[in-house]
Amino acid sequence: MILKPEVIRKVWEKVNVDKVGYKERLRYVDIELIINEFLGELSQCMIDGEDVNLRGFGKFVSNTRKGRIAFDTIHRQKIRLPERRVIKFNISKEIDKYIRGEKRFEVIDE
Repeated sequence: MILKPEVIRKVWEKVNVDKVGYKERLRYVDIELIINEFLGELSQCMIDGEDVNLRGFGKFVSNTRKGRIAFDTIHRQKIRLPERRVIKFNISKEIDKYIRGEKRFEVIDE
């Protein structure tokens, strides 16, 4: 698992590659502010019920689950689960193919 400070550090290192001097380099605090604002805006969009599509990364979709009756196995009784909102994440096709290790098929003449 990677934590947010590690992500911030990695982004800070990649942004500052080949930059020399104090004035050329971005500060760690600035990168942290940008990432925090991005995540805050992403969270607010999901709270407002909007779908968020990040091309090349994935899509956050807000769905509503219907209320239903379930069985509580501990107390051995039926319980009513209310309707609720859930967020579903659909990964992009490019990342999904990379994770699965799928590559283009090569024709081998034998």
